[in-house]
Amino acid sequence: MGERSDVVRNRARLVAAAEDVFRELGAAAPLDQVATRAGVGRATLYRHFPDRAALVAAVYSHRVSTLAARAATLPPATRLVHLVLDITELQLDTPGLLTVLRTATDGTARLTEIGGRARALLGSALAAAQSHGSVREDVTLEDVLLTFAMVEGVIALEPPQAAARAVRRTVELMLRALLTEDAATAPRHAPPPP
Repeated sequence: MGERSDVVRNRARLVAAAEDVFRELGAAAPLDQVATRAGVGRATLYRHFPDRAALVAAVYSHRVSTLAARAATLPPATRLVHLVLDITELQLDTPGLLTVLRTATDGTARLTEIGGRARALLGSALAAAQSHGSVREDVTLEDVLLTFAMVEGVIALEPPQAAARAVRRTVELMLRALLTEDAATAPRHAPPPP
């Protein structure tokens, strides 16, 4: 038997509210703000998400689902580039969320599950791009993932007012390294992140 519709609706409202609150106030934002934004009480918030890490994991899980749905609508040859651009914009948009999971008691387990889904999505996009000749044959999934690790480092080191520019330059350089010569010189328009 499935969950009641009000339970599902409240959970979805909490995740959407958390995205907004974390974007506006940072990863350490008071969770009461999330409950208020979602229009539910604290008890409802904590019934769904007993701690900050659980809520952040739900945000990440929702992001992966959204990225997967979006990826299905994109041309296979450029799907990987769009995913890289979208993910790095999300990293820039809400810095600190990954740290919440990394430092949580059960954060590693949560990251493993969500990371596995993200890796599968990126691996599929990489294979499609390589079969269409837009990504070099010697590029591995680990090379693609290195882009996101580099972005995390840039965000951590740069002052907030300089981070966006530095991240975009980092991604530009990484894409030049990953793409074939023809694909690297083709005009790229970053779509808005999901």
